[in-house]
Amino acid sequence: MRSLLVLPVLVALVAGATLDFNHYWTAQEINAYLDELASDFPTLASVVNVGTSTEGRPIRALRVSKGNVANRPLVIVESGLRAREWISPMSASYILHEIVEHYYEFENILDNVNFLIVPLVNPDGYEFSRTPNNRMWVKSRSVNGNGCFGTDLARNFGYLWNTVGGSSDPCSDSFVGTGAFSTPETAALRNFIQANSANLVLYLSIQSADQMVLYPFSHSAMTNPSNVAELRSLANSVAQTLTNQNGRIFTVGGAGLLQPAASGSSIDYVAGTFQPDLVYTLETGAGGTTGYDVPEAQMAAYLSETTYGFLTMAEYVANNK
Repeated sequence: MRSLLVLPVLVALVAGATLDFNHYWTAQEINAYLDELASDFPTLASVVNVGTSTEGRPIRALRVSKGNVANRPLVIVESGLRAREWISPMSASYILHEIVEHYYEFENILDNVNFLIVPLVNPDGYEFSRTPNNRMWVKSRSVNGNGCFGTDLARNFGYLWNTVGGSSDPCSDSFVGTGAFSTPETAALRNFIQANSANLVLYLSIQSADQMVLYPFSHSAMTNPSNVAELRSLANSVAQTLTNQNGRIFTVGGAGLLQPAASGSSIDYVAGTFQPDLVYTLETGAGGTTGYDVPEAQMAAYLSETTYGFLTMAEYVANNK
């Protein structure tokens, strides 16, 4: 595998002269990039409409399928659930930059695996976090009343919803919502996963910034999927790959063990409902003053690092599923 871009100054993308990985993209720029990839690589990539956010923004995915062969093992990647985690949608976008624009470097993967990648599940919260004094905003932007807004989308999925780790306070950053899938964002993602579950082998949620490779379940430190040995083995390989890039140490384990137990996560929903072989959260490297505000000048190293971790998972699927 060739070396990915790790320099702080990157050339502009071939498919979009106005887009580069020197800055954090807006939701509009992310969508424009998906359109450009689909236009420039029509035999490999196509845009899928996932749904619409509370404020009317599109939630979109890119389907990557060499020759549009439908029955390959499928990998779904979801990112941008939480607004302040800007490195998450940028990581998904950079993954697409690699596997689509440099498809010829990943023939074994693309000959054997299809991908559906949703770079930005929470466009409203993401855009709000880009406005002055709102950089650490977490939630969506649904109107809760009494001057409170938003739901923590990572607590709104319908598997053991609202049983541990969330808040029923509409003003809390960890507000679980008024019911399972009560937000249009999580409901849209649910429908998208259901519609594509037949060949689903790997589900990956890209979040930040705890530097971890986590497998289900989030709701309990004591509950693991039946193939936990396989999950742990691959997670260890991914963590080693991640650490090898820039020396940041990544921890491996059950999500409910390494983080405070919390129900309603996307990985619990997928693992508990559809039971694909492989389900993970990849918590990216931390940077900046809060962990979430990786400086733009340092972003390239983080994107390359996360992409190498993803490719380790993708190669495993290509060779073993």
